[in-house]
This record gives sequence, structure tokens and C-alpha cells, in this order.
Amino acid sequence: MKKILAVVLLSAATAPAFAGSVDMSNFYAGVTLGAGSANFTAPAAGYIVENSKSKPVYGVFGGYRYNKNLAVEMAYTGASYIYTTPVAGVRSLSKQMVFAIAAVGTMPVSDAFSVFGKLGVASASSENNAAGEQTTRRFAPTFGAGVEYKFTPNISGRLSADVYGVTATLPVALVKQNSNATVVNAGVSYSF
Repeated sequence: MKKILAVVLLSAATAPAFAGSVDMSNFYAGVTLGAGSANFTAPAAGYIVENSKSKPVYGVFGGYRYNKNLAVEMAYTGASYIYTTPVAGVRSLSKQMVFAIAAVGTMPVSDAFSVFGKLGVASASSENNAAGEQTTRRFAPTFGAGVEYKFTPNISGRLSADVYGVTATLPVALVKQNSNATVVNAGVSYSF
């Protein structure tokens, strides 16, 4: 079911590129900066896990607007950072990154201001420097909501909160844990 949903969303996102006469003004792209956090637990007695909320997460996104109420969007963003420390050992860092494809429903409140919601699928990966750059992956649904303000016809600002299913390989016998990460960010986008 997840693979079918991913194929449908990807097909919807790429269909305009093959439609013949594509209106470039329907495409948009942007960048985000924010904070993300997940709740991972200690893999064994004698370990401390810190779910860092102080490190910023960065992202890029782009999409295609079918009309003022519906778009398909792809994003690549950081989701969270965790530190794992044995009682008498070296602190290690795991970072969770996410690639997501989502349908975006938008409801304009005025000519410049709108609210939106997102629903889609995401592939999360985690890299742990203490596990020999061990990479772990997870495929899960994603959702989010936010507000957008048009400064000009081409430049918009947005605030959003997104929830992603993430994973991490913690450095005790390479124990894999799943969690949910909440990412709150601010972004700016440009409509072509």
C-alpha cells in the first residue's frame, strides 16, 4: 500500500512535466530553517541519550500548484539530532534526514494570506558517526500544517510544523529505534 501511494504521488508530481504546454508559473521552490526533535531512549543501562533541540535543521522544497487549492510538493530536510553517550565513553551523534512527497491543500484567507495542510509519505535516513557511518532507513506517512504569506506575487514566506517517522541506529550492538520527529520551521519560496 505504501509503495502504491508513493507511485501515485510521484506520478501526480511529474505528470505536468509531460503534459506538453507547462505553465512554469505553477512551479515553486524554497528553503527552510527550523528546529526538530524526536524522542529516542537509551539503548541499554549505562547509556545516556540526548534528544537535541538546540541544533537547527535546514531544508529545501519544491512543488507544482495545480490550482490555488491543490499542490504536490517534495522536500528534503533535517528532522532531528540525537547524542548517545556511554557512562565512560565517547559521545556519538546521529542525525535524521527526510525526503518527503506530499499533497498540499491550501485555503486562501485573503489575497496574500493562506493556511495549508500536507499529507504524504517520507523516507527517513539516519547516520551515526560512532557506528562507522551506519545508515538506517525508514519509510512512513507524514503530515503537517502551516500558514503562508505572499510578500509579492512571486515571493512567499511560510511557517509550518511537520511530523515525520524517523529512525536511528544507536551504538550498542547497533540497536535500531523508530520515533516520530516534529519539525517546526520558517521558510521562503519563489514561484516561477
